[in-house]
Amino acid sequence: MTVENFIEKLEGWINDAVEQDDKYAFQDPAYDLIEEIEDSKEAFDFVEPIFRLIERSPEIDYGGPGPFGSFLEKFYHKGYEEKLIDSLKRQPKEYTIFLLHRLSNDTKNPKVEEYKNILKSFEN
Repeated sequence: MTVENFIEKLEGWINDAVEQDDKYAFQDPAYDLIEEIEDSKEAFDFVEPIFRLIERSPEIDYGGPGPFGSFLEKFYHKGYEEKLIDSLKRQPKEYTIFLLHRLSNDTKNPKVEEYKNILKSFEN
């Protein structure tokens, strides 16, 4: 599956979730789609496009952590943190702030104080 096809499907389900006011119109099919890519060698190539999709999408309940969070966090200590911070700099969203909060809970991470400081900047 190409990244473009993947994002196109997710965009459709996000729109459905907004129109139907039903988070499961997105979450349920997204879990299945993410399963298709998560074990591929190119799985990390989907991380940035997912963040870009979240940035331009309306606020919906993506889950806690939901299909995106579960997938993205598989790349913890493998580039996920940097992609998340980049996304927050471009277009912070409620969901990406939530993901940052999860990062800031890892007291063993040497950047935990940096994450907490970034998180504080969104508390206004």
